[in-house]
Amino acid sequence: MDYRSILARPAKKINWLDLPHDLTLMIIGKLTTFQILTSVQFVCRIWHRICMDPLMWRTINMCDIGVHDSVDYKVGEMCRHAMDRSCGLLVDLTIEYFGTDDLLKYIINSGCHKLRHLRLVKCYRISDKGLCEMAKKLPLLEELDITPCFDVSSIALEAIGRGCPLLKSFKFNNGCICDGNGQAFAIAQNMSNLHHLQLIGNSLNNSGLSAILDGCSHLKSLDLRECYHVELEGILRTKCDEQLKDLRDPDTPLDFQLLGRCYDTTDHDALYEYLHEKRVKKQEAERAEKEKRYTQRQKFWMK
Repeated sequence: MDYRSILARPAKKINWLDLPHDLTLMIIGKLTTFQILTSVQFVCRIWHRICMDPLMWRTINMCDIGVHDSVDYKVGEMCRHAMDRSCGLLVDLTIEYFGTDDLLKYIINSGCHKLRHLRLVKCYRISDKGLCEMAKKLPLLEELDITPCFDVSSIALEAIGRGCPLLKSFKFNNGCICDGNGQAFAIAQNMSNLHHLQLIGNSLNNSGLSAILDGCSHLKSLDLRECYHVELEGILRTKCDEQLKDLRDPDTPLDFQLLGRCYDTTDHDALYEYLHEKRVKKQEAERAEKEKRYTQRQKFWMK
């Protein structure tokens, strides 16, 4: 058969509604949480029913929302709604900006005790109290990322270590500059099963690093970029080389692309510009409305 005649045939249209349930579930699962909640679930009844399946909500990523959309939507309420839909099956949760102690409390109160992976990105309203309460109810947690962590101290780290004995990966970046060794000792004494530890921008020194190496005997990778109080020399350097498979020393350049979109340093500027633009447009609309009402009154009194 002539291949040109085959190519000339009209392409068969795919009816997405005829796809098997499992395949449709897999395809929709590739989309973001924000896309599903704001558009996908409203396409048709079948897709809405699929979007109500608890299996769809084993992973919730609220870190991939554009700056504009995150301002215009009540993302905190959306995240709670998504957790409710998981019916306790949630295992992977990522939150950016809008995380609070109340939201952490909602995670445990909604029955999400199977959570294994939790990322809290730029959640500046999360405190020791919220993390301590959360840690008590998440015994299966294996991965935790708190970046940055300005208001999180060694108190929270001790509670996390005690409450989450299965924790294997911990990212704790840009912490309080005054408590580096206290945080290091808390990690060493309470997170003995760690395999991967990232402490970018921490103020620990050689004493804190030695405690971590002694207390975390399973540690395979350690990221100390911008930890400028650490001096990797002599015996300490040898110990790191012998114990660790992957070591990033304080002078290793930061690679923000590796950290992902959530760590884009332009977010704050974009957010400021967008909010400023919204305020200007609102002011212009209000000014136009006042002028319109003034013109209408003038016409009324001139009759």
